[in-house]
Formats: sequence, C-alpha cells, structure tokens
Amino acid sequence: MTIAEWVRLVTGGILLLAGLFFFVTSVIGNLRFSNAQARMHAAGLGDTLGILCVFCGLAILCFDPVFVLKMALIVALIWISGPACSHLIAGMLAGEKPGKKEGTRKK
Repeated sequence: MTIAEWVRLVTGGILLLAGLFFFVTSVIGNLRFSNAQARMHAAGLGDTLGILCVFCGLAILCFDPVFVLKMALIVALIWISGPACSHLIAGMLAGEKPGKKEGTRKK
C-alpha cells in the first residue's frame, strides 16, 4: 500500500468514527432529555451531522462515482425529509395545525 492509500484509509475511518460518535450522542440525548421537542432536536442534529460524516467517510473509502452519486441522493433525501418532518411534529406538539402559518387567525 502506498502512502496515499493509507491516508485515504485513515481519513475515511476517522470520518466513519465521527459519524458513529454523532449517532451515539444523539441516542444518549434522546434518552436523557425530558420533553419531546428537545428529543427531536437531538435526533435531528445527530441524524444530519452523523449521516454527513458517514457519507464522506464511505465516499473516501470507496471512490466509485456511481456509488458516491447514489449515496449523495440518499443523503439529500434524508436532509430534505428529516427537518421537514421534525418541523411538522414540533408544530403539532405546540398546538398548531399543519399548513397554517403563524399569525393567521380568522377574525
């Protein structure tokens, strides 16, 4: 193995471990926080940051353009759907109806 392969292997491994760290801290946050909104915040941050680190680590370790494109599409789907679902759930917990904007009340 050349030096470049070792650097790639170490960098990918560090990013995978960082992603694992963010997932584990997200689980600990879900277990430790008391209310649902704080738990959702911990889960949302852990998912988005953890999936970014894991994706970057896998992209570095397996540098196949088709694989990287597929993983990027999966990450984009997670990044779009995760915050949107968290926002809807937080709004329902706060008593708002989905699709209604704040401050729009019938007089």
